[in-house]
Amino acid sequence: MLPVVRAGGWYHVVNRGADRNPLMPSPEAAAAFVTQLGKTAECFTVEIHAYCTMGNHYHLLARAEEPELLRALVELERSIPGQLGRPRLRRMAVGRHLLQVTRYIHRNPVEAGLVRSPADWPWSSYRAYLDPADAPHWLRHAAVLGWLGSIGARQRYRRYVESTDATVLLRHRGVI
Repeated sequence: MLPVVRAGGWYHVVNRGADRNPLMPSPEAAAAFVTQLGKTAECFTVEIHAYCTMGNHYHLLARAEEPELLRALVELERSIPGQLGRPRLRRMAVGRHLLQVTRYIHRNPVEAGLVRSPADWPWSSYRAYLDPADAPHWLRHAAVLGWLGSIGARQRYRRYVESTDATVLLRHRGVI
């Protein structure tokens, strides 16, 4: 059973390897991080709404009380063999900001030149946003997709993330 977060803030969490050293030097290390992220979400009162792990850093969109999130991050980061910096937490406003940060998280491998499409990166939650069959049971994506309507939200999200002009879709939906 997943913990239920009834209060708390939305946070964009980023952490990098110390001196930008690799944290997840192999596909196996990245997969292990995602597995540990799920276990951590289940053990703490933390909701994970988006994630992306890269070679030398990771991004999360999480919802929790800040002290609980910090405890969860300590546990999560124990699973990373590389030496980490200090996690940065940026409190997020609800609404289009959640869409914008998930777009940023999911496009990270594209912007880094590692893949052509966010769907090509296996260590992010992007595929789960497009197809619920690809979603781990602990990932919460309904709150973000809800900003795009109840019917066709996944297709609109795909256009939003993969478009070069993300503001077009948001204006069309009345989000901005």
